[in-house]
Amino acid sequence: MLIRRICLSILVLLTVLTAAASAESSYDSVYAEYPKDKYLVGIGETGGTGNFLNDKRVAEVLARLEIAKQIKVRLKEETVDIMCEGGSAKLFKDILECRNEFVMVVEVTVDEFLEGSKIVNHWEKDGIVYSAAVMPKAEAVKELDDKAKESAEKTKENIEKARKGDKEAAGEAQKAYMKAVTYDREKEMLDGVRSRASDMFEELEKELVKLGERE
Repeated sequence: MLIRRICLSILVLLTVLTAAASAESSYDSVYAEYPKDKYLVGIGETGGTGNFLNDKRVAEVLARLEIAKQIKVRLKEETVDIMCEGGSAKLFKDILECRNEFVMVVEVTVDEFLEGSKIVNHWEKDGIVYSAAVMPKAEAVKELDDKAKESAEKTKENIEKARKGDKEAAGEAQKAYMKAVTYDREKEMLDGVRSRASDMFEELEKELVKLGERE
């Protein structure tokens, strides 16, 4: 009886280890096909319910959220404090307000960014449904660069409108500025190359501070 129990326990353990190894192997194959130096990769997993189409959609959402988490965590940890201790802090009542505003912009811009992610694989193993999402870094860097420039231009346009008496424009200029900075930081983080836009942002900050002093 004891021997039978030991054999059963060993069998269960081997089954678990085999399943884990199989899932790990599938993970490895995704990372081999989409190397981390060229892609952001997210893998989502959810317990199967018997409705594979629904489970697949849930796994896809989780895979994309995994990509988002990689970006959001780094931006919030490495960027928000820096932005709110520099010139940007002058645009807000206090550091807490600055942090809250930039964190909100990080959430919005990363969600926009995720629209460019692609689901590249699904698989099911031992009652778990998996999905893999990828984001080509080169494409993402170009898109973020375009969005940063577009938001910077909107900032300039609204600064000019505010100077001419448009009461809503100053607020719109500040929102566009925060987006421009955040897009640029996201691009810098993915590209691994220091941005050249710091002088431009410094000038925009000065103009926005002047608008605030006029109010």
